[in-house]
Amino acid sequence: MYININNHEIYFQKLGQGKNLIMLHGWKQDVSTFHNVAEILKKHFTLWLIDLPGFGRSENPKNSFTVSDYSDTIASFIKQNKIQKPHLLGHSVGGSISIKLAADNGELIDKLVLESSSGIRPKKTLTRFIIFLLAKIFHYLVPNILRLKDKIRRKLYWKLESDYLNAGNLRGTLINLLNEDLTASLSKIKNQTFLVWGENDDQVKTKYAGQMYRAVPYSKLEILENTGHFPHTENPKKFLYYVIDFLS
Repeated sequence: MYININNHEIYFQKLGQGKNLIMLHGWKQDVSTFHNVAEILKKHFTLWLIDLPGFGRSENPKNSFTVSDYSDTIASFIKQNKIQKPHLLGHSVGGSISIKLAADNGELIDKLVLESSSGIRPKKTLTRFIIFLLAKIFHYLVPNILRLKDKIRRKLYWKLESDYLNAGNLRGTLINLLNEDLTASLSKIKNQTFLVWGENDDQVKTKYAGQMYRAVPYSKLEILENTGHFPHTENPKKFLYYVIDFLS
């Protein structure tokens, strides 16, 4: 199904029955990332799976989006669909959006689940700064003979574990998301919050889970063993157990 939110066509799926649960995916994902756990969750909740603007079947943002733009989109989605106090689950970048919404419009939702959530900006290290600087120098000063420049820049960005080169039309949006630090928003969250993380997460380290847990007033934290950045696909049984128990 589609709905027009702030002049953007947004695709979503509505499944199941029971208490409403909105689920927000991460970067380069779409609603399908949740389909494996949705088969169980829809027996307990009415699921609203949303393709964020720029992903899946939703329209690309007309301008580079910020976390606030995404948060406002979800808040408008809740209001237009007249969804009463839904639970909200956000994975990775979807977690950042959920943090912002809960901090600014917490009255719109009930409980909050943050899965491997981004939102705390990593401190810049000297190594990262040097690699980024070299990539910029290659871009502006080195001629692209035999596409050698492109190959070197790509290797440099991979060193940063950056999605920048593959972001396409969303490059400006990605920069906005990476540059925003939501640390100050965490203490403003008054909703009961459950943080679930993989102990082997190499994209959002568990130290950030600890920082969020200490900052969010009414929160609990569970770290899953032998699990990476995608607990809902890598360890679905434990993920479902803890999420259903918390939301129920």
